[in-house]
Amino acid sequence: MKILIVYETLTGTTQYVTEVMQAKLTEFGHQVDLHSVRYQGQQPELSNYQVLLFGAPTYEDGKLEQGMRVFIAKCKENLSGYKVAVFGLGNSTYPLFCKSADILEEWVTQQQGRVAIPTLRIDGFPDDISPIENWIVQLDQALKSGS
Repeated sequence: MKILIVYETLTGTTQYVTEVMQAKLTEFGHQVDLHSVRYQGQQPELSNYQVLLFGAPTYEDGKLEQGMRVFIAKCKENLSGYKVAVFGLGNSTYPLFCKSADILEEWVTQQQGRVAIPTLRIDGFPDDISPIENWIVQLDQALKSGS
């Protein structure tokens, strides 16, 4: 399947996570493109993909970074025809841990989308990538089963 991962990154951690995801999904035979909303002002053409992943870090008091806020404000596409998954990064020492993921889930629902698997929440820098890879295995299984 053609998969697009739309993400925001501040320190490079989210980009690292998306590259781990891309590598694992490619192993499973999917074609995966990455789109950073931080560095690419142009909106991606979502209709070129069957699967959409959205991810961002949480910053300050449970906020999305500006790039992702602009992206979701501009993206008016109905997401009902897509398989969607969400991931967020945060620090569990803060009270609004991975609030970015909650915001993205809510936006997906507002756009008539449905999250295909439980959202991945990553605490700090992922020294151990196995939770990311396990989440991708779960996503791949959901895609193959038609969930």
